[in-house]
Amino acid sequence: MEEMEGRSVLVLCNLKPAKMRGVESCGMVLCASVEEGDVKKVEPLDPPADCAAGERVFVEGYESGTPDDVLNPKKKIWDKLQVDLKTSSTCEAQWQSNPLITKFGHITCKSLKNAPIK
Repeated sequence: MEEMEGRSVLVLCNLKPAKMRGVESCGMVLCASVEEGDVKKVEPLDPPADCAAGERVFVEGYESGTPDDVLNPKKKIWDKLQVDLKTSSTCEAQWQSNPLITKFGHITCKSLKNAPIK
């Protein structure tokens, strides 16, 4: 948890609020993760340095459109999208091989290559 202190992260914030360990959660921190034997490595995604809190993230090539205020959990939209989220061989976050970007640049992770994003 110390590595999360004072850093910027990517938060999915249009999920339906849910209780986690007795506390209502209104967002989910997106992380790349891999399992190597008994060891699980998890790294939060990093927005570009100039990003302000609340900056919108796009899939490159899909910049237009308006996001849903809250994803309908019955339609399992997040479950369908998440399957195609991963990091590239250069640690850039991607959806269906298209980079995740902000107006300031690409979303990355520190070191996990070709890792699923959850």
